Amino acid sequence: MFAAPAQATIFGPRAGHSPNADDIRTAYWVAITIAALLVIAVHVFLIAVIFRFRARRGRAPQRFAAAPGAFTRPTVPLAVVAAGVFVVGIVMADNARDVKPTGPQGLNASTSLVAQVGALGVPSGTKPLAINAIGQQWLWRFEYPGGQPGNRVFSYGELVVPVDTTVVLHITSTDVMHRWFIPALGGQVDAVPGKTAETWFRADREGVYRGQSTFFSGSAYSVMRAWVRVVSPDAYQQYVRQRGRDLAAAQRYVQQKVTQSALPGLGP
Repeated sequence: MFAAPAQATIFGPRAGHSPNADDIRTAYWVAITIAALLVIAVHVFLIAVIFRFRARRGRAPQRFAAAPGAFTRPTVPLAVVAAGVFVVGIVMADNARDVKPTGPQGLNASTSLVAQVGALGVPSGTKPLAINAIGQQWLWRFEYPGGQPGNRVFSYGELVVPVDTTVVLHITSTDVMHRWFIPALGGQVDAVPGKTAETWFRADREGVYRGQSTFFSGSAYSVMRAWVRVVSPDAYQQYVRQRGRDLAAAQRYVQQKVTQSALPGLGP
């Protein structure tokens, strides 16, 4: 009843819109399917044992004597299943970390915009779009490529990216720990003060993808939300240019007011 408002299905997470989110979803369904089959098998055997060895009127219950190797036969297949789940988890985790190249409909980032990544596997020739995601109590600041450190185009709350384009996020925090999580675009990543973590996504369709912090970072952490708005490459470039002009105009206005207030007789 409460799964739909929580942006999830009854049995699992909602459909992903990025290759790494699809890998996470696949790993989830593999694990939940194996767990369900094991639960069903255990109950089937339990019911069979209850009927076979139950007490009947006029007859004592049948006794069962286990030979030394009686428990080896079920242990071996269970160990194989556990090993298989472990291997699948490693494979899917590696796939989720490997950065996929930008698609044919995406924005081909120039060399100056290429992300420098650490733990992520980036194939040769891939030029992901590098964006800084900075958490603070209780909102996100996004710094777009280009410009100089401290003087870049930025936005709060909503991150705008081009569709079918590989985006690498450099995630950090200015105060306490936060957690970046857009379910449709990948897994959860902690933002730790003084450290930088990387994650990536490549949105397969335009639209708005919502997320919310799942880490307690203070009294107002429940309202710390993030939106990723995916647009066409042309719309993204136009947004960044317009955003830069708006920020420059705001800075000039503030500087003008500061200058006027500092000069005698020119204040408001």
